[in-house]
Amino acid sequence: MDNRTLFACQILLTMVYSIAFLGMRRMYRHLPGTGSFALGFFSGFLACILILLRSGVPNSVAVVVEHSLIFSTFVLFYRGILLFFRSPRTTRFLSIMCVVALLLLTYFSAVQDRVAARIVIVSCVLLVSRGLIAVELFHQARQRSILNVFAALMAAYASFGAVRTIATFLHGPPYDFMQTSRFQTPSLVVNLLFICIIGLFFLLMLSSELVAIVEAQSLYDHVSGALNRRGIDQRLALELVRAERNGYELAVALIDIDHFKQINDTAGHAAGDAALKQVVEVISSRLRSYDFFGRYGGDEFLLVFSQTSYEDALRIAERIEHAVSGLAVSRFALPITLSIGLTFARPCETAVSTLARADRALYNAKRAGRNCIRVLLASVEDASEDGVHVHVGEAITS
Repeated sequence: MDNRTLFACQILLTMVYSIAFLGMRRMYRHLPGTGSFALGFFSGFLACILILLRSGVPNSVAVVVEHSLIFSTFVLFYRGILLFFRSPRTTRFLSIMCVVALLLLTYFSAVQDRVAARIVIVSCVLLVSRGLIAVELFHQARQRSILNVFAALMAAYASFGAVRTIATFLHGPPYDFMQTSRFQTPSLVVNLLFICIIGLFFLLMLSSELVAIVEAQSLYDHVSGALNRRGIDQRLALELVRAERNGYELAVALIDIDHFKQINDTAGHAAGDAALKQVVEVISSRLRSYDFFGRYGGDEFLLVFSQTSYEDALRIAERIEHAVSGLAVSRFALPITLSIGLTFARPCETAVSTLARADRALYNAKRAGRNCIRVLLASVEDASEDGVHVHVGEAITS
C-alpha cells in the first residue's frame, strides 16, 4: 500500500473509465453527458501521471499544470451531470473559481513556496466542486434511491476536502506526495475508492438512461416514425382509463391508405415507405399535443382524439383526409387517399371492442368506394337477461 502503487492504481482506473465512457460516446451519441465524463476521467488520468512523474519538472509548473487537470476533472464531471439531467444550470461559477484558484496556486508556488496554502486552496475548490455535484444529484434524485446514495457519497467526498484542510493545519503539510504517512496514504486510498465509486455510478446512470431510450424506441415504427402496434396498445389502454376516470369522450379512428399495394407494385417499396412518411407528417402536423396516433399495421394507422366531441373529431378527420388527398407518389403521379373509420369509446369499454367497432367503420368506408369517412356510433338501449343489446347507428360523410 505504498503511495506509488496507489497512484499507479489511480492511473489504471482513470484510464479504464476514460476508455469505457469514450466507447459509450462513440456507440451511443444520443446519451447526454457521456463525452464530459470521458474527458473528465482522461484529465484525471493525465493529472495522476504528472504527479507520479514529477521529478525533473520545475515545482511551480508542475503544481499549476497538475491542479488545472484535477480541477478540469471535476468541472467536466459537473458539466456531464448537468447535461445528463438537462439542467439549466451552468459550470460558469465553478470555472471562474478554478481560474482564481490556479492564479493563487501560481503565486504560492512561484513567488512564495507555501505548501500548506496550496493544500487549503485545492481543498476548498474540491469541496465546492464535489458539493455542487452532490447538490445537483440530491435535486434530481426525487424518488430514485440510487441517486440519493450517490449524492450522499459525493457529499461525504466533499467533506473529505474539509477534513484534509483541518489535518494540514494540525499536522503540517507533507514534504512529498509520495511520502508514506498516517495522513497522506489514507488520503490516496480514499481518492482511489471514490474514483471507483464515481465511475460506477456514472455507468449506472447512463445505463439506466440507455435502457429507457431503447424501451422508448421499441414503441416506435422504424419506417414511419409513428408509434408501433405495441406503443398504440399501451397508450390506448391508458387513455381509456383516463377517459373513464375523468368522464370525457374519446374518439378512435382507423385510417387506411387506399390501394397501398398498388403503390408498392408500381413505384416500388421505397416509394411506399416514402408515402407512409408523407402521411405521417401530414397527420402529425394537424394533431393537438394530447392526441396521438401510430402505425397499426401495414398501411393502417390508429388515431385517438382525447377530450373531443363528435363534431370536433369529424372536423379533424375531414381536415386530415383533405390534406392527404393533395399528396402524390413522386414520378408516378399516383394519388394518395385515405379511408377513415371513426367511432367513440363507450363507458367501461375495453380497447378490443372499441377497435372492433372502428374496424367495422373502416370496412364501411372501403365498401363505399374508399376516399371517405364513415362514423359508427354505438349506444346501449336496454339490457336483458341475455346481456346488453347494442343498437348501431351510422353517420356518413365524404
